[in-house]
Amino acid sequence: MKSTHGMKSSSLKQLILSPKYWPTWFFLGVLRLVIILPLRWLEIIGSFFGLLLYYLKPSRVRIATINLKIAYPEKSDDEIQALCKESIKQLGIGALEIGLAWWQLKRLVKSSKINGLEHLTSALKKGNGVILLTSHFTCLEVGGHILSTKLPLEAVFKPAKNKAFDYIMFKKRQEHLSLVISNDNPRKMIAALKRNHALWYAPDQNLHGKDIVFAPYFNELATAITAPARLAKLSGAALVPYYIKRHKHEDTGKIIYEIFIQPEVENFPTDDINHDAAKINSINESLVRNNPGQYLWVHKRYKTRPAGEKAVY
Repeated sequence: MKSTHGMKSSSLKQLILSPKYWPTWFFLGVLRLVIILPLRWLEIIGSFFGLLLYYLKPSRVRIATINLKIAYPEKSDDEIQALCKESIKQLGIGALEIGLAWWQLKRLVKSSKINGLEHLTSALKKGNGVILLTSHFTCLEVGGHILSTKLPLEAVFKPAKNKAFDYIMFKKRQEHLSLVISNDNPRKMIAALKRNHALWYAPDQNLHGKDIVFAPYFNELATAITAPARLAKLSGAALVPYYIKRHKHEDTGKIIYEIFIQPEVENFPTDDINHDAAKINSINESLVRNNPGQYLWVHKRYKTRPAGEKAVY
């Protein structure tokens, strides 16, 4: 098997022997064992580590606080900090949920609910594929893997900087998804859509390069990617947004992973690439507003600035 960067499978031995990656292998080994626990226990353990991150990583708290103040200027400082703490706590839970997606998918599916699957299947009946648009929620790995059990799903991803984690992430995603595509490979994305598959795409993070413009994201200008519109124009694919939320069932109290698939976006793409990129930002913002407590606020979303604009962080 080849990895995301063309590494040969024999390089796995080098990754294991390198002391640099021993903490990563230790974490993955512990993760593999911990996920046998009940979901409620995983929530408690993940919350604990999330709170540790909140108190031990003030730099991340600062980033999340800035992002939240931009997004919710009407909230008080106490409300902002409460939402910040909750999102980072959810980040800890999400780290454990990765293991569920990779090694216990059948168990995960039993604790899931999908709303609006008809929107996705209806769009696929047109025969041109679907761009399945989402945002970086703390349980995004869960959502993609659950949906992969319902239809052919190919995912666009950005390789992880940690090569050991990247190797395992790619391997486990390949086991469940039809194909895993690097975000710098548009040809494979178009090919996936022409196979009439759903293409999982989360373009809500800070970007740089020639294929971006700037458009509002919450209450500040942020990078907006032109790729989804170009892909849709070249393939005829439909754009279908969705988001995921982890919560407790009202009657049973059991943890459930609920996916909300929205109707196909109308009049997309247009002949205005800037308008279409701004539309992507607007959709991503609306998805986040549906579940702000489980969004990845610690990311420097406004790092790349328009010319002449002051730094946000």
